[in-house]
Amino acid sequence: MDELAVHRYAPGPRARLGSGPPRSWSVLGEPSTAAERMHRARVSGAAPAVAVVLGEHYGRHADRALLQGLALRRTHGWPLVLVHRGAGGGSLLRAVALEEPGPPLATVELTCAGAGATVAEVARAALGDTRWPDPPGSRRDVLAGADGRTSFAHWRPSALPRGAPADGPVLITGGLGGLGLRIAAVLAAAGADDITLLDVTPPGALPRADAAVLGRLRARVPGLRVLTADVTDRAAVTRTLAGARPVTVVHCAGRVAGAPVSDCAPGDLAALRGPKATGLSHVLAAVRHSSLRALLCFGSVTSHRAHRMMGGYGLANEILRRRALAVAPQLPGCAVVVAEWSLWSGAGQAHRMGVVAGAARQGMAPIPLRTGLDAVTRLLAWPRGPEHAAALLLTPVAYGALPTAVGDEGDTAGHSGRRANL
Repeated sequence: MDELAVHRYAPGPRARLGSGPPRSWSVLGEPSTAAERMHRARVSGAAPAVAVVLGEHYGRHADRALLQGLALRRTHGWPLVLVHRGAGGGSLLRAVALEEPGPPLATVELTCAGAGATVAEVARAALGDTRWPDPPGSRRDVLAGADGRTSFAHWRPSALPRGAPADGPVLITGGLGGLGLRIAAVLAAAGADDITLLDVTPPGALPRADAAVLGRLRARVPGLRVLTADVTDRAAVTRTLAGARPVTVVHCAGRVAGAPVSDCAPGDLAALRGPKATGLSHVLAAVRHSSLRALLCFGSVTSHRAHRMMGGYGLANEILRRRALAVAPQLPGCAVVVAEWSLWSGAGQAHRMGVVAGAARQGMAPIPLRTGLDAVTRLLAWPRGPEHAAALLLTPVAYGALPTAVGDEGDTAGHSGRRANL
């Protein structure tokens, strides 16, 4: 399989959900106007339900509130709705829907300040609506506007640009991982001669195969820098990257671990989120924004399509996506892209964990290493400016059970590019 399907997330047609029954809400989360409206909409004697209300930013408070709400659902059999203004969290609920079938789960994202006026009405309707377009584990969030009209998000076919990555210094986080090293090699083959690899793992601890790739990369790029720091440690990142002015940042840092959501504590979710979302914030705080021309973040299809045991990982990738797109307006001269990949073969954490063959047997075709690396070079030629910031889903054409793609914007695209001799 040498072709990738490329899709872009976009709001679908707006409509009104059907009405839902009154609820006796138990409201958790952040104090806010939306939370107060949910409290006021509580009808004594009505069927109970949980509402977890979050704001614009996801943090440890959100982990606690969501897990507390899910515990109430598990213990009492109450439906649960997540309401937020951009914080996210729906990916965790999708995993729960897969792992723990039972009372309804729904997510409502308030897309503008006035959307909270009808929040209780939309939340009731979202819990009662049966017209979900996808199977459990891949349900879409409800997007609510100021007039009470809602939409689901859709996947629209897209295409990658053809062009060359920006010239200048390159910083790759997670740079000593299997993918980080091979991305560096591809960029070196394309002419990059100023590459910095940042990783928590020291070079001496690399597996033999990755150490060999690093050795060949050092021979090709004499000025290669390998820096050791934990991206979740802001002081260490600031110290290590002092004075750095990369033109291109490829954020590959991440941690993979699996567990049922019911076994997760807030600290477990935060630990998975740290290298991706928190790490991105620390790296961007340490580099000169005026120098940046391209920011490519490595996300995962698990933020949209749930996998058993991977709810925390899916959440980490959802928050990475939201954080990267939220920071785009602060980077006016930069192309910001979040690439949400299915698993890769030939390198990467899925390859290292030995799960690629099993996933393929379940219909989840992997991305061949060469195909993915060719796509990376094209992603780094994405148009600059906040208006072009995008999250893209990249999977093999044969990948199973994708969220429905609608519309006719662009084409499914294969990829070609310069290749490194690895």
